[in-house]
Amino acid sequence: MTFREIMHRIKVDLGPPIPPLERFEKEVTRFEHLKQELSMKKTPTDIHWLRIDAQPVKVTLVNCARKWEEKFTGFLRGFLEDRIASLSAFIDSVRTGLGPPSAAENPEDERLLYQTMTKIRDVKLARGAMQRLFHPLREQVQMLKKHARAPISEERWNSLEQAPAHWAEVDRAAFNEKEKILPLQNQEMQKIRVKIEGFREDVRNFRFEFLERCPFGSEHAVTGSYDKSYAIINEYYGKTMEIQARAEQFNDLELLFDMAMSDYRPLNDCLNNLILLKNLWDLIVLVRETFSAWYTVPWEKIDTGQMLVTVRELAQQVRSAQKGLRAWPLYAWIQDEVKNMSAALPLVNELHSDTMRDRHWALLMAVTKKTFEKGPEFSFRHLLELELHHFSSDVYDIVDQSVKEAKIAWSQEGKLDGIRKTWSKMSVDFDNGREDCPLLADLSEVLERLESDSLEMLSMASQGRFIEFCKPTVDEWSEKLQTVDAVLQVWRKFQVNWCRLEPIFMQSDDIRSQLPDDSKRFELLDNSWKDLMMEASRSSLIVEICMAEGRAQTLADISDALDTCERSLNDYLEQKKKYFPRFYFVANGALLDILSNGNKPLKVAEYLGDVFDGIRTLDFSKDPQFGRIACGHRAKDGEFVAWPSETGPFQLEGPVEQYLSGLEAHVRLALREILEQARTSAESWEVGDRPTQARLDEYCAQLSLLATQIIWTEETARAFEDMEAGSETAMRDYKRVNDDRIDKLIRRVQKESDRELRTKVITIITIDVHSRDVIESFVLQKVNEANDFRWGSQLRFYWQMCPPGLNLVSFTPAQQKTCLIRICDWATCYSYEYVGNVGRLVITPLTDRCYITLTQALNLCLGGAPAGPAGTGKTETTKDLSRALGLPIVVFNCSDQMTYQTTAQIFMGLAQVGAWGCFDEFNRISIEVLSVVSTQYKSVLDAIRANSKTFLFVDEELRLIKTCGAFITMPGASRARASHESFEMRVESCAALDGNPGYAGRTELPENLKASYCSASVPNLHLPAFPARPCSGQWR
Repeated sequence: MTFREIMHRIKVDLGPPIPPLERFEKEVTRFEHLKQELSMKKTPTDIHWLRIDAQPVKVTLVNCARKWEEKFTGFLRGFLEDRIASLSAFIDSVRTGLGPPSAAENPEDERLLYQTMTKIRDVKLARGAMQRLFHPLREQVQMLKKHARAPISEERWNSLEQAPAHWAEVDRAAFNEKEKILPLQNQEMQKIRVKIEGFREDVRNFRFEFLERCPFGSEHAVTGSYDKSYAIINEYYGKTMEIQARAEQFNDLELLFDMAMSDYRPLNDCLNNLILLKNLWDLIVLVRETFSAWYTVPWEKIDTGQMLVTVRELAQQVRSAQKGLRAWPLYAWIQDEVKNMSAALPLVNELHSDTMRDRHWALLMAVTKKTFEKGPEFSFRHLLELELHHFSSDVYDIVDQSVKEAKIAWSQEGKLDGIRKTWSKMSVDFDNGREDCPLLADLSEVLERLESDSLEMLSMASQGRFIEFCKPTVDEWSEKLQTVDAVLQVWRKFQVNWCRLEPIFMQSDDIRSQLPDDSKRFELLDNSWKDLMMEASRSSLIVEICMAEGRAQTLADISDALDTCERSLNDYLEQKKKYFPRFYFVANGALLDILSNGNKPLKVAEYLGDVFDGIRTLDFSKDPQFGRIACGHRAKDGEFVAWPSETGPFQLEGPVEQYLSGLEAHVRLALREILEQARTSAESWEVGDRPTQARLDEYCAQLSLLATQIIWTEETARAFEDMEAGSETAMRDYKRVNDDRIDKLIRRVQKESDRELRTKVITIITIDVHSRDVIESFVLQKVNEANDFRWGSQLRFYWQMCPPGLNLVSFTPAQQKTCLIRICDWATCYSYEYVGNVGRLVITPLTDRCYITLTQALNLCLGGAPAGPAGTGKTETTKDLSRALGLPIVVFNCSDQMTYQTTAQIFMGLAQVGAWGCFDEFNRISIEVLSVVSTQYKSVLDAIRANSKTFLFVDEELRLIKTCGAFITMPGASRARASHESFEMRVESCAALDGNPGYAGRTELPENLKASYCSASVPNLHLPAFPARPCSGQWR
């Protein structure tokens, strides 16, 4: 018990709580000082000419300070006297209560015993508190003596001084009296224990009754009898308070007789339960009254938004309820009520959708298994009776179905009806350019609209149950559009293929004679096609045309027949390609045009640029057989080459593949004859100016350059012979000869000339500058012997008889001289592929190394793989080497669309033509195809190593020309370094054949494919600048 509780129990009036004594003393001291300070102020006061008499104000302020001082001291005096008086009264009452008559002397007087025990209890309770009370009272008296003019009365002062002695006397008396009445006390304690035990039983019975009858269960809330529940709560509250009063009486007796205090916890639980139960029922009434007010709201006026706000507030109150009641069934019930309403209101809000129709309400009744009539009387109560919270997913599905059906229904007039009306009137245009067969005109707009509407119908059909009300119409037009799309796709494809194949099968006598059965088949399908097109053109409605009975089957039949004809044609083309392998590099469309016009050489000549890289057309002799006899050819750049009298003109007769194959050999033979003439005349080039002009004017660029290279090789060899014979200045003298020749060529560039001649001269200068540089390096490095590697590593051109085994060009007679090319230990004969008047690349030392690497790869029966950054000349270097060797080269831009069938066709062409193939961006091909490519190319290399004339490739026997080769170019990850002195960019390393798979879309090459190629580095980026200057007329 606290100090004040003890004082209250023993009936000592402590008065109201007051501030600490220090606060009083501080305030009293402050007013005393203020009073003294004011008293010391002098009055009156002169301010210049003005005298102010402040004596009245001074007196007033001093009196005010005195009054406040007296208020504090007076309050403390009254408080102190009241407390001393109360304390003295308590001591006197105890003394009187313990005085005679004594309870020990009157054992039969129970009242006297209780009176004595009460005083003994008071002394016991006050024993510790009194010691805390005396000292503060003395301090307060001392403070009053210090500051107050009238301290406490003498009587009160004496009472305070004598109080400790009186209290000690009373304490001893209480102890003595307790010893005297101890037997009586024990007897009375036995009686009290019996009463307490009986009271305990009463409390337990009351607790059981309390839990039994009080409204803790949800059944009390379901009945809605709130008054009855409140009545029960009030009834048991009264009973609880009555029993609580009895419990307090027994506790007083236990305290009085110094017994252990009994704890009546069931009684406290009842009181706590009643408080919680009252609060819970208040919340229940609030919730039920709120919900009841909503029950009668008509369907159209339900405001679910405001209801949801209210329910959230109620749910918050429910969640905020005290923890003690959360285990009660009644709390669980009200919590479920609020949760159910929280779940039902969103569903009610969904059901308010404007898209809900009677069929959807019928679905709702089927789901909930309850019936209702959605009329004017339909209200919020009817919805709650459906217990929607148990069917939330079903409700959402029904509303979602209504929304989607509404969208479809809304768009039916705009989309479904629009599609139906559009395609009922949609027509197709025909091209009547051919009298015998109208053709379908451009269908792009029709197909675009068809795709859009088909997707729209597919979207509608995917709605499932949402389109049940219009499903027949949707299914009907979906099927129609699918049929139209399928028919049009077959129709367009057939028309394209028919237009491509019709002139071949109907107009080409060669095809008709070679493929008689397929020609007859084509005639039959051609008649069916024309009848179909004539019938279709009479009705332009596209749906009617495509949906005509048997139309799809007819198209399918003639398409199958056309595919059969095309397969036969492809087999036939394959035979033609084998006879003239350059056809492998011609597009099928151009090839068919060539074959269909095989008896019209003038028409075929238009496609020579597709067959030969350097030839654009032929020059035909003007005689009665004009268009049959050619006497020369023209390059794509305009250069004309007249065939010499040794070879004569060429007659284009017979099958086209035969005379094209003959034309190829004839051109090569003509070039060899012209080269021989140029080589013969080259011996007198240094005599006067005319021979030099003849070199430039009388011979084509390709052979002028080749003759120059042959002469340079021979003259260099003679310079080495002279040096070996003792002439130390032979190589230096020959360098001056080279300089003089370049001077003359530069002066020719500086003159006015046509584009063709200028290109020719620039090309010769480009190679001559490199030749001069080689000679200069020999002089500086003191190369004195012809067997030095620095001379052997150059491309050298000799005019001599071809050694056995190197005459790979079958048209060159073995007894005739030809151009023999050597580099290191590799040698080959010039192939005389006409390239035209095209420029040549500047040759740098690194280019020389690339030539060595690539030729040595061929020497080892491998392919070459130039690698380096983009734009550094990998492909052009390969092409330049092929031009130097007179070999045909075909460049292929690889992509992931290439298949192994495509690469097989390429290798079949390369092997039979003896051409080079340059596969640019080779690592773009997919890894699956690369794995097959490695096998394909390996079979070619194996045949070359075996020195075979024929070999087996993809189950077909092919002839082999061993000059064929395959080169792949890929962007390589090379390191470059910039020199601060010369700003020269140099490549320091050569990329390996990894294909840089880090590049986007690049594939790492298989190991077996890497083994078929030899790596080559990229060109130097600085040196080409110097040789380019002489080509533009700048020198020294």
